[in-house]
Amino acid sequence: MPNLTIEIKAIPNSPLFRIEKKNNQVIIHCKSPPEQNKANLEIVKELGRLTGSRVKIVKGLRSKRKTIVIDDISEEEFLKKL
Repeated sequence: MPNLTIEIKAIPNSPLFRIEKKNNQVIIHCKSPPEQNKANLEIVKELGRLTGSRVKIVKGLRSKRKTIVIDDISEEEFLKKL
């Protein structure tokens, strides 16, 4: 199965971790602050738990806009899990 590459917008310091799809954009609200890589680590951990796949951030480590690769999942499967 191919890997899925998606662009997301990260919103740190949220009251709880949640993922929303709004106007064809995936927005991830994470509880962690955007310092010392904490928000990035939370995003990778939670997306990995949700999808059961390996997740890595390939672009935007220091930005709210990130490009993420999720191994062995289709876009359709990913959207069903949201």
